[in-house]
Amino acid sequence: MKKTLIIILISNFAFGQEKVTIDQNIVKYEIKDEYERFDNVEKPQDDFKSLNIRLENNSDLEIENSYNAGFIGYDISFKIDKNLNINNVSYHYWTDNIDLDNIITYTVKKTNLVLNQNPFDKINGLRGIYDLEIEHYQNKKILKIAHFKGKMKTFDGLDKTSTEFKWALEQNKINNDIKNEYGVYLNPDTVPSLKSDTKELIEEIKKLKGYKQKTIKIYVVINEKGKIEKEPIRFSGPTDKDLENQITHLLIKMTEWYPACVNEIAVKSYVPLAIGTE
Repeated sequence: MKKTLIIILISNFAFGQEKVTIDQNIVKYEIKDEYERFDNVEKPQDDFKSLNIRLENNSDLEIENSYNAGFIGYDISFKIDKNLNINNVSYHYWTDNIDLDNIITYTVKKTNLVLNQNPFDKINGLRGIYDLEIEHYQNKKILKIAHFKGKMKTFDGLDKTSTEFKWALEQNKINNDIKNEYGVYLNPDTVPSLKSDTKELIEEIKKLKGYKQKTIKIYVVINEKGKIEKEPIRFSGPTDKDLENQITHLLIKMTEWYPACVNEIAVKSYVPLAIGTE
């Protein structure tokens, strides 16, 4: 099934001039700790955390850390000048499950960025750690202040038979047995796929009182038996609660699925639906 993606949450930096700290003895990259890890080792699947470094206009250096889990993700960007001033930091969060009436935005208020070397002198072997203080806003009101801790390393030019490279390659592999609090597998070997025809379903939805949308976007869980679970289920965009309940009832009653599998065993998994009624 084709994944739908909507980029919705965008935030920008808002702080005074801060500088990069250079420390050759920063925390080692090849250990598991509280930091989210980003690198440029080739990833085995589409779900990954990545590192990109590029020089802009022969003056500013941009370092990007990104995460893509298929249905959610985020992008973090640092822009640094030759004097190691941090000119810009941005944090972007995206998801395909949104509440258009209550969009959350983010502002980076403080940044502590430490690199092991001056990136304008040498990129190969560059590694770093950072701590972002991020304000969460909803309808222009602050919800909370949170910290994001990241760790990064470029493996360009490093021997691919080295212990460091092999460690990074291994830690980037996706664990197919990871589940969320609902027992839903986040990265199954095979994703759910629709078995039944949707023509009758669409006709029944169009008959519902108050239904006006041309497309329904819903985030659902498919269980081991190939049925949609009543909980959790989320609708994208503003809809009437009673209408949501009726559509949910029809989806459960009128659709059959091939469930996701891990090691050839059927498991619960999630999928975004986009049902067109025209």
